[in-house]
Amino acid sequence: MSWWWPFRRKEQRSVSFQDVWGSGSGPAHLSGGGQERALRLAPVYAATRLLSDSVASMPLKSYLGEGSTRQPIVSPRIFTRPAAVGTRYDWLHRCMTSLTLRGNAYGLVVSHDANGWPDQVEWLHPDDVHVEDNLAPVPVWYYKGRRLDPGQLFHIPAYTLPGQILGLSPIAYFATTTDTGLLAQQFGRDWFANGSTPAAVLETDREISKETAGILKARFKEAAEGRDIVALGLGTKYKPISVPANESQFLETIKASANQIAAIYGVPPEKIGGETGGSLTYATVEQNSIDLLTWTLRPWLARLEEALSLLRPPAEDVRFNVDAMLRTDTLTRYQTYRIARVIGLRSVDELRLLEDLEPLPNGEGKSYAPLVKAATDETES
Repeated sequence: MSWWWPFRRKEQRSVSFQDVWGSGSGPAHLSGGGQERALRLAPVYAATRLLSDSVASMPLKSYLGEGSTRQPIVSPRIFTRPAAVGTRYDWLHRCMTSLTLRGNAYGLVVSHDANGWPDQVEWLHPDDVHVEDNLAPVPVWYYKGRRLDPGQLFHIPAYTLPGQILGLSPIAYFATTTDTGLLAQQFGRDWFANGSTPAAVLETDREISKETAGILKARFKEAAEGRDIVALGLGTKYKPISVPANESQFLETIKASANQIAAIYGVPPEKIGGETGGSLTYATVEQNSIDLLTWTLRPWLARLEEALSLLRPPAEDVRFNVDAMLRTDTLTRYQTYRIARVIGLRSVDELRLLEDLEPLPNGEGKSYAPLVKAATDETES
């Protein structure tokens, strides 16, 4: 079956980023324009970057079967070279960026393997994709006004309401929050760049002319620029004006916006410039990572795992290796390895692989047999 390739006008023309990610020509608050404007707000950029980078950096593993027959298999091309542009990391990052900013990820299936399953999917700019009826049980998709064939579009929604196909866009629904943060950010820039109040005042008890005042000001600025000692005369005193930043309220507004954005995306406020509301601390870096994985990343990972598994036969599924995110100290890691080996959970070769070591020679490390004697000795000791 031949499939339409929308990113190539001529056979010799290479695929560009603009072709893949689109032009962003929709309404300002929903389109790429509003999306890029929201990204100028540091907490939005930080939150979406944290989610996208964290998910994209996790390894993907493919499995066949269920329960006791479930075995890892060589990952198909869709999870190793999923797009013509960029790497697997870039592919997952684009997907997460679209989901976190616009609430939907739209993938165009551009090629299939020998068994008819997709092996390349290009993510489309949300502005260029439209659905005929958001409430229809069988959606009809359009890309830049062209109707797509059934099964040609792969859609992942992030946050949906019952009876609807499209996910809700955080940027659209919380435009007031991002606008407030951007206005506070702009106010802060103008405050420091334009000088909302004079930096200082030169005071004297004498009455001086405008010309004399200009001379005093110029003499002071000249000496101050060279970081030299200033001698003004006429009993002139220097009085700096310091307006506390908290009186202008823009810093508090920025922090409040960061906390609201953290709540929207479910990320720890302190990771995007906000403040925590309590005295919670983390005993170890590992515990911090577990908390981030459990409460922030796990829902995204589960959503992607189920969606990406639809690209493969029913007997196969895909899972993220979350262990790659959990970094422990050497002693804790080796103790965990020992327990896994004693109870027969992992073989020596598998444990060596986790440390990037070669398998033991002559197949000595392939056994999964529980080390009963070792376990008994450890209990007695």
